[in-house]
Amino acid sequence: MEYYSIEEIKKIEDEAIRKGMTEEKMMDAAGHLVADFIHSNIEFNKAVFIAGTGNNGGDTLSAAFHLFNLGHSGIKVVIVGKKEELKEGPRNFLYLINGIKDIPVNFAYDSTELESLKETIKNADLLVVGIFGMGFHGDLPDLAEKAIDLINDSNAKKVSVDIPSGMNGDTGEFRKTVKSDFTLTMMTMKKAFQNPQALTVTGKVFVMDLLN
Repeated sequence: MEYYSIEEIKKIEDEAIRKGMTEEKMMDAAGHLVADFIHSNIEFNKAVFIAGTGNNGGDTLSAAFHLFNLGHSGIKVVIVGKKEELKEGPRNFLYLINGIKDIPVNFAYDSTELESLKETIKNADLLVVGIFGMGFHGDLPDLAEKAIDLINDSNAKKVSVDIPSGMNGDTGEFRKTVKSDFTLTMMTMKKAFQNPQALTVTGKVFVMDLLN
């Protein structure tokens, strides 16, 4: 099995974009794949999708949209950050979700708002998490760290989108990260997953064939 660095994966993405793919199409495809996996493999009544404001959050919002379109209800969305911080891709998928009145969306833009969503997260039986993707490095912002604490305190099944949020995509190192049951990683296995420590929190890793 081959493991790829962040730089190598970005080269694959750049080549796909050169051939006509766009970031938004990749988010759409990623969301489809995550939704299809959940639909086929996980039973749930209450799912909360916890997204960041960047591209990993876009994948996660896309997954919530597509899972609803597969006939599932009981879906809620929590975005860790401020609305004005959303990149274009996640903003577009949020627009689609806002068109569905059955999916509540909450922004956890500070500790007080996050605390108000504690019961929503705790009472879910499925948490789908994409706060940070493979490019994360350094220290977690305080708000994201608190969100990850709430996620890990839940008894819900936990699905990480691409990589457990808070993990370095090259080294697999983390100070705090999502303790996942499943990691649905896009395109290739990440170098991070060669680190035995990383495998204590990824759960079962599945490669999503994003570009085919």
